Amino acid sequence: MPMRLLAFVLSFALSGSLAADSLTTVILVRHAEKVDASADPELAAAGVERSAELARILADVPLSAIYTTPFKRTRNTAAPIAAACRIEATVIAAGKTLAADIAAKILSEQKGKTVLVVGHSNTVPDTMRALGVKSPPPIDDATEFDRLFVVTIGGDGEPRLLSMRYGKKAP
Repeated sequence: MPMRLLAFVLSFALSGSLAADSLTTVILVRHAEKVDASADPELAAAGVERSAELARILADVPLSAIYTTPFKRTRNTAAPIAAACRIEATVIAAGKTLAADIAAKILSEQKGKTVLVVGHSNTVPDTMRALGVKSPPPIDDATEFDRLFVVTIGGDGEPRLLSMRYGKKAP
């Protein structure tokens, strides 16, 4: 997705009666393609390419924080954009409360800012739910690595969700 299109979509999402400083924006992606189904795999070549594409499309987005899980695939997906923004990703412990923990950190420490969350096919929808999205779309574990979600939360506390895709479609 060209940066101008992403900027337009974000500006559309952010438009309305909300003051910019009261708007919290959360960009959520699933980790990029992995080499295998082992417990903590590296990114595959396609995943390395996708993580570079994520960094490219978010290059002009003023991120204040990046959150990942402890797994290599999420940390490596976030690494190029973290380096470009000179932000160290915050690793949130995996477990049953992961989504609630990420949402709590965002809502308490990042209010009015823009953050990136790199998670998994199950934790991304769970995190959207923890942010107040009532029916987040599911992510297919086998095929969907190209989903990008933007959740905006204004002063009224009501989340708005945009669902997009980025990079090449996974085979």
